[in-house]
Amino acid sequence: MKILVVGGTADGRKLATELFESGFDVIYSIAGIVRKATVPCTVISGGFTQFGGLSRYVTEQKITHIVDATHPFAQTMSNTIAEVSEELSITAIRFHRQQWIKTQQDHWIEVSSWSEVLEQIPDKQSVFMTAGQIGQDVIDALAAQAKHVLLRTAMPAKVELPDNVTWLKAIGPFTFEDEKTLLVQYKVDVIISKNSGGEATYAKIQAAAEVGIPVYQFKRPELRPLAYQCDQQSDCVSLLHTFKHKN
Repeated sequence: MKILVVGGTADGRKLATELFESGFDVIYSIAGIVRKATVPCTVISGGFTQFGGLSRYVTEQKITHIVDATHPFAQTMSNTIAEVSEELSITAIRFHRQQWIKTQQDHWIEVSSWSEVLEQIPDKQSVFMTAGQIGQDVIDALAAQAKHVLLRTAMPAKVELPDNVTWLKAIGPFTFEDEKTLLVQYKVDVIISKNSGGEATYAKIQAAAEVGIPVYQFKRPELRPLAYQCDQQSDCVSLLHTFKHKN
């Protein structure tokens, strides 16, 4: 039994580590854009194109099980895993953490596209943008509407930033107090976020609720279905142990 964990999240690193320490033969894959993976098993970095694609890599490495532990918004990679699983008749498990659940204190406007955001967001607002990398057309349109945009990403923006956009490099986890201070410091009127789930970046959602700021929350994309899906690491590990004992 040989497991390929396609990661890029803290959840993926923790899962790969536990599986390896439990005696599984594990390969951990990461894009390697933000930081190096610190896991005890074999690591490949830079995607699967260098190997001729995921299907070829899985075949040549004699992978028996794939775990999709990518970011919940990594739609292309998740769908590719589902396609390869079906093509090669290989068991695949999707391990995505639970999404955030709206509380009575939250003021969310759920959206599915940037066009929805740009249509609904009021003009001349101070915007805190935490939805990852965006295209030039989006940042230009957002900056044209906004009074100021605070763009926080883990890596430098891949676009030219208009004069009223401030880039802030930061990688979670973030604390409630720090996020609240940031909202006050930049006089933020509205937040744009992705419903990534997990604890590392949830503090901004709590801080927004505390100070009464609305959040334009991107809904998770629809993914090609897999037969096995988990939102808890323990369930994913137990499932793989079950498969191991069946062999």
